[in-house]
Amino acid sequence: MFIFGGLMFGALTYNLLAQGPFLQWDRALATTLPAIGLQNPATLKPIMNAGYYIGDWGIIGLAILLSIYFIAKRSWQELAMVAGGTVGTTILFESLSNLIGRARPPTQIWIILKIPGFPSGHALSVVTFFGLLAYLLAPKMRSAFGKGSVISLAVLIMLFVGFTRVFTAAHYLTDILSGYALGICWSGLFYTLIETYFQKRRSLNVKKG
Repeated sequence: MFIFGGLMFGALTYNLLAQGPFLQWDRALATTLPAIGLQNPATLKPIMNAGYYIGDWGIIGLAILLSIYFIAKRSWQELAMVAGGTVGTTILFESLSNLIGRARPPTQIWIILKIPGFPSGHALSVVTFFGLLAYLLAPKMRSAFGKGSVISLAVLIMLFVGFTRVFTAAHYLTDILSGYALGICWSGLFYTLIETYFQKRRSLNVKKG
């Protein structure tokens, strides 16, 4: 995951800096989709804005609740994953988006943001957070259907949030794809390191016991 996500993010960043061919899709979607939204705002506006809140305040709220739960259960590995993963996405987004400095589409509708948009912080966050939820919950499902449902729901949330951000021109398509890629890269690295650390701790405790 770390290698795949890193390579994908690197390719998308190179495409942006080199003014590569994907940028024509960015410009086309950033013009076409908001125009569709403005034709029927009463129906589409609350649905599309929901993607913003799910990928922002929704994740913050769920992360706080999960952290409290894991503290109460003394589940330190899971707590470290939730807290560290969430804080890490914020640091990555703030540092990389400001370093790259790509302006958002001028055709934004409804929720208007002025901060740089590459990579997408929403896409990065939903992959990191809901990917972790699927990772934690799927093994607890007894049936293959249950496991598949958990994973499918997580993926659908990721895709929904990403789509809404492109639809409202809050981001270009490559902003979203780079956020997904960075989320895969960060999740693969951070969660693996946390799991490895706690596995070693458990092994040492067994040997001491």
